[in-house]
Amino acid sequence: MYLEHWELNGFPFDNVPSSNFYYETDEHRTLCEDLYDAIMRRRGAIVLTGEIGCGKTTSSQRVLLDLPQERFDIALITYSSLSPLEMLREISQQLGLNAGEKDKNEMLQALRKHLAKNAADNRDTLICIDEAQSIPDIATLEELRLLLNYQLGNRFLVTLLLIGQPELQQKIAAIPQLQQRVALNLHVGRLSLDHSLQYILHRLRIAGNKRPILTRQALSLIHQHSGGVPRRINHLMDRCLLVGMRNDSPVIDSKLVQTTMKRYPS
Repeated sequence: MYLEHWELNGFPFDNVPSSNFYYETDEHRTLCEDLYDAIMRRRGAIVLTGEIGCGKTTSSQRVLLDLPQERFDIALITYSSLSPLEMLREISQQLGLNAGEKDKNEMLQALRKHLAKNAADNRDTLICIDEAQSIPDIATLEELRLLLNYQLGNRFLVTLLLIGQPELQQKIAAIPQLQQRVALNLHVGRLSLDHSLQYILHRLRIAGNKRPILTRQALSLIHQHSGGVPRRINHLMDRCLLVGMRNDSPVIDSKLVQTTMKRYPS
């Protein structure tokens, strides 16, 4: 426990998405605005990619929480390693439909009726697939594409949001019909040096930090080692705070960061 040593009231670098610690750059703000706009306008298929630990799930969750609850019926799939039939069943269950032992045709009929009813009630249906790069079978992506064929007049009855690592784009490219349906491609990048520094200081401040506890050289070294990936920054900073407490250090300097990297290689 290093909270007392550093005079903090909470752990600032836990790798659990938290709105309290959310740090927003101009790029993140624009990305979230674009994503929100595409969902609100029922653009069809939307793709959000980013490297592991860069915050794509956190950004998407922030947008989903901002959507008007009374307007949206959302299926959020966080485990995507599913066959076509398993995916349809999971989507049906997420939307409150009793999939039970229904076969594929029965599920599709029930799903079509549900989407049409939502549209008649002025509600939008959003299907969000996280870690979509893990979808094992191209047939599952094809099944998701076919849901975009459900249209009423000039509006899609469902909006499909696919979130995943960059290799997701390769899987989508293997299905030209799906790739052509993608209205918006978004990408969450790594933090720059300046944003890495601001990210670290922001999280420390939210956790109650009131005095300087890092040198500029230490901050630069942490950015260099983490590559600007927030999850890696969190891991290294958490270990630095722990090592600093054990060494009874008043500040985290570059020497302490180097010691931490050797003790806890990543």
